Amino acid sequence: MKLNHALLVAGLLFVSGAWAVGTDPAPTSAGASYLIAQAELPRDRNAPASDQRNLTRDRDDNSRSSGNSGPSTSGASGKRAGPDLAVCPGEFALCASSTCRPTGRMITVKEKGGTATKQFPESVCTCPVITAEIAQQNGVPLGGVAALNEGNMDGSCKAPGPGKIWSYFSNEIKVYPQESATPAFSMQMANQQTCPAGSKGTNCWSYLCEIDPKETNGARTATCSCPFGESLFGAPEGPQAPWVTFAGGYSSNPSAACSMYPVGFQK
Repeated sequence: MKLNHALLVAGLLFVSGAWAVGTDPAPTSAGASYLIAQAELPRDRNAPASDQRNLTRDRDDNSRSSGNSGPSTSGASGKRAGPDLAVCPGEFALCASSTCRPTGRMITVKEKGGTATKQFPESVCTCPVITAEIAQQNGVPLGGVAALNEGNMDGSCKAPGPGKIWSYFSNEIKVYPQESATPAFSMQMANQQTCPAGSKGTNCWSYLCEIDPKETNGARTATCSCPFGESLFGAPEGPQAPWVTFAGGYSSNPSAACSMYPVGFQK
């Protein structure tokens, strides 16, 4: 199955490149190549067995700068040095169409299955919360793809606490509240654009978010703290790679979002 462009890894998130079962995607701008395959792994201990699928990813060189030197293996701590991809059921923040703003602080980013960390500049993004109603409108189960030991997740789909939520990715949720719509955060189909090389983007896949106390035009939102200058899995953003995002799709000047640290992934 050919990979479809996704915002996974994040938020990424967004996942850079595309999803596939048993095929190699094109290399990322950092020179990494990933193999995503379904696997019979232990289910997340906090997720219902009927709702959860597990995925594993063998990665051949996450990038020279990220320090990976081969497929996912156990690190010195005994943990598997991979992203531990899982489909987590329940509500989540979907940041794929959001712009962000720098805070001037740094954020700690996990890599190598949580066995190492890096520091990146932090930005904050306002992201819609995907609810059961939104999932039903898209005709899909409520849930998203997470990297359980990357970003700043703690190895589990479990809700991080009262008033908090994780940011996941779903390439099945295509219609959801868009930040750039008028009125803001009204339901629209996501529109993709490619920002030119040199654009600074935000990876908001598998990060902690605070649910906002007030809705915007009837949409629940969350404020997510995420790194910019990071592509995926702790790899620095490539300076010459275009940045793909769904942000700005309904603005009068969509390309203006490219200078607003949009959430997305590098080609």
